[in-house]
Amino acid sequence: MTAEALSMSGKVRKFAFLLSSLKFGGAERVALNLAKALKQQGFEVEILLMSKEGEFLAEAAELFDVVDLRCDRTWKLPGRLVSYLSANRPDVLICSFWKLNLGACCARLLHPRVRLLLWEHSPPSRSSNSPTVLYAITASLLYRLATKIVVVSSGVYEDVKKITVGLGPKLVVIFNPIPPPIETPADNARDRDRRKILWVGRLDEPKNPGLMLEAFALLRKGHAYALDFVGDGRLQADLERRRDALGLQDRVRFLGFRSDPYALMSKAGLLVVSSDREGLPSVIVEALYCGLRVVSTNCGEGIRDILLDNCYGTIVPVGDERALALAISRELDQPHDPRSQVEGARPFLPEEIVRQYLSALGLD
Repeated sequence: MTAEALSMSGKVRKFAFLLSSLKFGGAERVALNLAKALKQQGFEVEILLMSKEGEFLAEAAELFDVVDLRCDRTWKLPGRLVSYLSANRPDVLICSFWKLNLGACCARLLHPRVRLLLWEHSPPSRSSNSPTVLYAITASLLYRLATKIVVVSSGVYEDVKKITVGLGPKLVVIFNPIPPPIETPADNARDRDRRKILWVGRLDEPKNPGLMLEAFALLRKGHAYALDFVGDGRLQADLERRRDALGLQDRVRFLGFRSDPYALMSKAGLLVVSSDREGLPSVIVEALYCGLRVVSTNCGEGIRDILLDNCYGTIVPVGDERALALAISRELDQPHDPRSQVEGARPFLPEEIVRQYLSALGLD
């Protein structure tokens, strides 16, 4: 159902997204993807930020009204949200991350008219940001106030259901919306460097970029493989020192944050994910759109939801640098049809995901 039809029927017209900031990250990226898809279908969209900052801020400000809640402490969030909801009256509030979700649930006590969708992007029992026992207690109590709880993979669904009480009927699995590139890089095989390996993400502990570097050092040097790290983060200086100690200065680059990963993926031979934990990593779907094969650690059920148990790539144990290196070598040595990889990305098309969100709200 379109926004115009819903508005005429007196139903949903305006969506608001609540995030801590718009710093480079998977949850922030997919929030903007969903916001864009809703806007394309005619809905009004606003972005609410606890802190108005981040690499994605300029992109968001071009498309949406970005509201700075000026909220430097999470305990202040319910009050700020109540003020926003009273003044702006969105029909739907979509919220990401545990502490923000709790604040949104508290605010809904005074604004029950607002439909509230909570968004869980990774298994809470494996997150350092949400102690399992505290998450289980608070979510079991307060998440009941949400309209629905969207989880991005079967693994996140099972984890939330296992550690909470009574939330089963609220949970719904909806994949992340990931738009395809404007062009079709999967067809541009002549532009690819089959020896080029990409790693894309934040350079921090959960993503375990150090494992990628150690695995790359095990690859046969005679094949002239090259590795590009795309992203930034607190581990970059340590990784650069380790690269130099391994003598890989000529083959490993740190490119920093890039707003358009497709430009690099369209010219690469392989994407590698070395994370210790993930929910539903968008970068894998982006790679499939570009016709890339993928090697990933077995860092969450979402990996298997995308790669369909090695149909579109190779899954190896978490933390095993030798298994990772072997899988990388095998994937780079074996030819494949880039066009067949694109099929694995189709379930993540934004227009399909928007339809599922409207269905979760009872608006289909």
